[in-house]
Amino acid sequence: MHPHQTKPQQSGLAGIVAAVLALAALAWFALGGTPALPTPKPRNAPSEQFSAMRAFAHVQALARTPRPIATRANADARNYLIERLRVYGLEPQVQTTTVQKESMDPMENVHVTLAVVHNVLVRLPGTASGPKRPPAVLLASHYDSGNDTQGAANGAASAAAMLETIRVLRAGPPLQHDVIFLFADGEQVGELGTQAFVEQHPWAHDVGLVLKFDNIGNRGPLVLYDVFKADSNVISGWAKAAKGVRGSAVMSEAYRLMWNRVPAGPLARLHTPLLQFATLDGDRGPHDTPERLDLATLQHEGDAMLGLVRHFGQQALVHETQADRVYFELPHLGIVHYPVTLVWPFTRLACLLLFGVCCLAAQRQDVALIDIVKGTFGCAAIAVTPAATAWLLWHNGFRQLVSGDWDGTRLCAIALLGGALFILALRRLQRAVGWPACVLGAMICAGAALVAISWSMPVTTYVLLWPLLGALTAYAALLSRRVAALPAARLPVLLAGAAPGVLLLLPLARDIFVPFSLARTNLALALLALMFCLSIPLFVQIARRFAVRGLAIAGLVLLGTANPALPEPGERPIASPLVYYKDMQTWRSWWLAPPQPLDDFTRSIFPNLPAPRRHVDVFGWDSDDLWYSAAPRNDGLAFPLTVMLKNEEEPRLAEFTVTSKNRAPHIEMWVDKAKINYASVNGRTLTNKTSRSWSMSLYGMEDQLLRFALRVAPHATFYVHVEERIPGLPEHALPERPHTARPVVPMTGTTVAADTLLFRGLK
Repeated sequence: MHPHQTKPQQSGLAGIVAAVLALAALAWFALGGTPALPTPKPRNAPSEQFSAMRAFAHVQALARTPRPIATRANADARNYLIERLRVYGLEPQVQTTTVQKESMDPMENVHVTLAVVHNVLVRLPGTASGPKRPPAVLLASHYDSGNDTQGAANGAASAAAMLETIRVLRAGPPLQHDVIFLFADGEQVGELGTQAFVEQHPWAHDVGLVLKFDNIGNRGPLVLYDVFKADSNVISGWAKAAKGVRGSAVMSEAYRLMWNRVPAGPLARLHTPLLQFATLDGDRGPHDTPERLDLATLQHEGDAMLGLVRHFGQQALVHETQADRVYFELPHLGIVHYPVTLVWPFTRLACLLLFGVCCLAAQRQDVALIDIVKGTFGCAAIAVTPAATAWLLWHNGFRQLVSGDWDGTRLCAIALLGGALFILALRRLQRAVGWPACVLGAMICAGAALVAISWSMPVTTYVLLWPLLGALTAYAALLSRRVAALPAARLPVLLAGAAPGVLLLLPLARDIFVPFSLARTNLALALLALMFCLSIPLFVQIARRFAVRGLAIAGLVLLGTANPALPEPGERPIASPLVYYKDMQTWRSWWLAPPQPLDDFTRSIFPNLPAPRRHVDVFGWDSDDLWYSAAPRNDGLAFPLTVMLKNEEEPRLAEFTVTSKNRAPHIEMWVDKAKINYASVNGRTLTNKTSRSWSMSLYGMEDQLLRFALRVAPHATFYVHVEERIPGLPEHALPERPHTARPVVPMTGTTVAADTLLFRGLK
């Protein structure tokens, strides 16, 4: 029989309506599995309970202004933590130490970070005793922020939740295990605080489990977004102790890939299980203010933090040798997890079932091999096209569709529109190869992808395995003579086959769409396309014109009603883009700003520049375009004190000193036009390998005399650029800001004092 003559048994109007309603109910069930956030508890809540209002008072104290590492605001936040811990009857430690970090990209560009960090630590002793001290639970967050944000959620909220958790634990009986609380410094510039704790603090050797909280957004539920060496006891403990906290292995891998992050960061060197939690929804950067922090989110984080500490503080921290596990959430049913050693047996089972279904279809539906091949490539194209299109259009108008506050309807709209387009594409492919070849092609694509990720990312295989097994089982049932004799059984069988894909892929698409919508909608669309492909038999049943039109109309209606729930961007604070730049080479001061659209106030600072252009006098001909204009002189800002000490050949050696009279919290330094073979400061080795380019960030050096030694290629003439960067601007030099202008985050903008040393090659 020719495949074109193999027609599916399409349902009538009643069957189509039933299928659409059943799919809608299944999608609602899948997306409605997350419980509502808890109601924030008031200040007068019982002492043994976590109160979001009590914690919010700490957030307000910590997040008054940005508090980057080594700044005065950072020290004020640290002093507040110490004061509150002493009020609770504790004597905290301050770990003040120097930490160094080096990174090299594939082009051999080396960047070194050297910083003085100030970690705040406190330890609550447990009741366990014995000849050997039992392992402790480490609860970690950070209290510093970025330069352009008050960091109410990202930093202050988790630190505040830790303070409230300590208060609650102090009000009750002690736990079995010691609990170490780490308020880390310098996390926003490379996780330097946790690195210092792991490398240099004696308590690091006592840790048996790490619970880290590091928020990204300021509202929505807390999620588990990264794990490391988490065995069955740890995963089960999370599922039991942190109610309503979602998480999956795919989300963990997505986070690592999208932010190019090393799993667990420096805490991986503790070689203990780690669970890392965050809130991912809502505002970030300049919009992360105390006023915009959702108190229900803070209550959810605090309840989860307290529950996890109480649970693991009473459990034996003995972990399995085989720690890696596949874990995911089934809506309304909870967490499912199994060892990664079962991945390949399950994958082989799926491949065997796929082979059997292909053979059965070839026998009973007379499907030609060439049509199966065409169907495979056709389904692959249908699945890849939406994701690729979203990626290509990201820098144009498409990102306006997916940016902003996500209110739950955008993903539904995209799913409905995607379903309509998918049915249209499916019709064309079906006319070319027949619907059995479409079905088998989609399953072969999924099977090939399953084998690939079983080898490369085995903990994520569930996202393909169970939807594929469901689709294969349903299609095999359709090929059986018993189901063929019962037309009424076709729709229930098809719905059952599509259920695993809907239950697993739709919530995952939502979880990726929410935190990563600005840049990774293509991943959410790829998951939706996979769900559609594995539901082809069901789509065939409803592939009618009015069904396509109905899906498209419903999607457009939802897209038109997807309005932000919070104030429009015009009402939100912004970070000042201005830089006050005092340049030693020109002996002048300048206002600078990046080449972006300017508001009326900022535009008034650059009255003589119609558009951004290169500032050749300061940065040279090979610099980028920017806004610039002359700025008033500021005698209170000193230039970097740089002194050339040596410039020798054979071997080529350059030595110089740098001192910051401004006690700048941040010094940025880089070498231009020379390859560095070795670098040191005050006898401390910074680099001992050849690099294509070399740069360095220093934090908290205050007014130390820094003596640098550089070994470079012989006869090279090169420059050493030094910039002292201080948060904030000389406000007296700025024009008065009108009341109608958008509010600005306090202490944003940057003041820079710059100098350049020239080392000429000697022949």
